[in-house]
Amino acid sequence: MKIKAYRVSRVVEYMKELLEEDIFLCSILIEGEISNFRRHSSGHLYFSLKDEAASLRCVIFKGDAGNLPFGPKDGDFVQIYGRVALYKKMGDVQFIGEFMENIGRGKIRDNLEAVKTKLHQEGIFDNDRSLPKYPEKIAIVTSPTGAAVFDMINTARRRNPLVQLILVPALVQGDDAPADIVRAIEVANENSGADILIVGRGGGSAEDLWAFNTEIVARAVHGSAIPVISAVGHEIDVTICDFAADLRAATPTAAAELATPRLDEMQAQLAYLADRMHEAMGDRLADCRAALDNRLYRLSPERQVSKISAQRSLLAAKLQLLEKVSPLSVLSRGFVLAKDADGNIVKSGADLISGQRIVVQFSDMAREAEII
Repeated sequence: MKIKAYRVSRVVEYMKELLEEDIFLCSILIEGEISNFRRHSSGHLYFSLKDEAASLRCVIFKGDAGNLPFGPKDGDFVQIYGRVALYKKMGDVQFIGEFMENIGRGKIRDNLEAVKTKLHQEGIFDNDRSLPKYPEKIAIVTSPTGAAVFDMINTARRRNPLVQLILVPALVQGDDAPADIVRAIEVANENSGADILIVGRGGGSAEDLWAFNTEIVARAVHGSAIPVISAVGHEIDVTICDFAADLRAATPTAAAELATPRLDEMQAQLAYLADRMHEAMGDRLADCRAALDNRLYRLSPERQVSKISAQRSLLAAKLQLLEKVSPLSVLSRGFVLAKDADGNIVKSGADLISGQRIVVQFSDMAREAEII
């Protein structure tokens, strides 16, 4: 028996009729938490409404959006009156809201804040290790098929092809993602030998990034022995993983730039240091050469002869001075020196008595004499 085939448009049209004719779904009040809120340039509002178990795409068109009593934002817990419809072009089920009321903060947002407060009080957000300036290996925990990993690899390769990149694949979205990210962080710490660890993924909805808001991922990032750069989503996306990491990057590409030093800058720095070293060595050699030349001059025969001559002249001058003050020099001019029998110099005639014998010293000889 041959089964009849239907065109996609016919099936989608049939589904659309079922949804829009359903009495329960054509006029209903639903409640949940807003996420991924976006105001289109046309004035339409696009967002998701979710609870702990499910999520539903919603739209409020410009005409009704202008009548809302408040400005919606992510995390608002709201009630919306409207209907369920099917967007034929994409085959997506969506809720078309006509009126929305804010009834408080959502449970999901409250739970997130509670986790942040708990981890902060435990010191999980206290990591502040400095990243190695010149890493040899960088490990990346992310999806192996996403655009983010290729952006990081291309950026790192362009900046420094000498740095080794190690990809540690992990699920980054879905219920199993948190545990798989934790596993990948542990593998990177045990086996990669990396100097820096990048953990992250590309942009997406709040639900897509939710794995990086979980407590177990934050604890794994904090406990990593390798310094961690968190690179989750776009610049405006902030997750608990960002607080637990040593450094937050605005995007995965920015993480690769922060982790990888530019090879050309390193080469320029080395060239500068080499020039400084050569200059310092040249100055040192010049100083040593000058010191050696001075030492050689001081030890040269000419210097020694000159020194001896100077010393001889000085000695001769001192000898002349000594001769001038020598007693013998005085005696040579006709003076005599008298000594008593004990050899003491007689300084005054009053010290002598009649009959005392003395020795009279002339310049060339000594003679005994008797005092009369």
